[in-house]
Amino acid sequence: MTRPTVFMYSGQGSQYFHMTRELYERHPRYRLWLEHCDDVAFPVLGKSVLDTLFDPDRRKSDPFDSLADSNAALLCVEYSLTRVVLEMGYQPDVLVGYSLGEITAAVVAEAVSLEFGISFAVDFARMLAERTPLSGMLAVLCSEEILRSHAGLFVDCWVTGRNFDGNFVVSGPVEAVAQLEHALGRESVVCQRLPVNYGVHTELINPVEGQVRALLGTARFAPPRIPMVSCASTDRVVELTADGIWAAMRCPVDFAQTIEKMTADGDATFIDLGPSATLATFVKYILPPDSGSAQVHTISRFGQDLNSLREFQAQTAAIRG
Repeated sequence: MTRPTVFMYSGQGSQYFHMTRELYERHPRYRLWLEHCDDVAFPVLGKSVLDTLFDPDRRKSDPFDSLADSNAALLCVEYSLTRVVLEMGYQPDVLVGYSLGEITAAVVAEAVSLEFGISFAVDFARMLAERTPLSGMLAVLCSEEILRSHAGLFVDCWVTGRNFDGNFVVSGPVEAVAQLEHALGRESVVCQRLPVNYGVHTELINPVEGQVRALLGTARFAPPRIPMVSCASTDRVVELTADGIWAAMRCPVDFAQTIEKMTADGDATFIDLGPSATLATFVKYILPPDSGSAQVHTISRFGQDLNSLREFQAQTAAIRG
């Protein structure tokens, strides 16, 4: 029996300026799809995604934290990269999205249109900017035991993502996250601030729920043409609904349990279609040493996109045998 192929889509935190620039400049099919996405996004954003993404005055290391711009850029990049991989002959059996990545997965599954996906990503970001407080997001690299042993440090913060054992995400008001970051530093706990300035996956975004549901009420959802799995529910998405999309934005992400459940009955090949290889790295640490599953990425933060794609093809060919 051939093991299933899983396409994975990362969300906020995996973006950076100039992501996929080499691919855009040197891969004609990727350029075609990204420019198509830019044409779709332009009326929504009122400007070009490409101009923002490849801004010559920005360095790759600069925080890409304008939520409307980065939401649109992530969806456009992931969708365009997917089209290239499909044209290379890869076909997914399952789609998995992490937070905003669930919107990309829904577009790829043809449960919603590309136009709606981009519009929702941008409108949702603008709602957050207008009606919710500025917040912070912190990746914490240690066991979740610290949440019990040092509970006082996490006051006014929420666990918003469980990536693998030894890696979880915390969000909260700006000052609370800043205090937590300093406190964890004093405890010699490694942590990393993520470029996300609003409290997704927490009660801080509750003020926009009515607006979001009203926006989703105008959508036409089709049955997913490719099975989808949600990292909010950790289960298969039988049909796309407003409840499900709101949960993907509001509820904590449990990526670790999602992957564990997906591999409980058999091995799979996990392909990361995000720009940073983040999810492939997470899967590497989730899978047990004796697992027959495999994880590969298409591109990463380190650039050399064309070489990365060639390595991706070589790795998947070896996996297929």
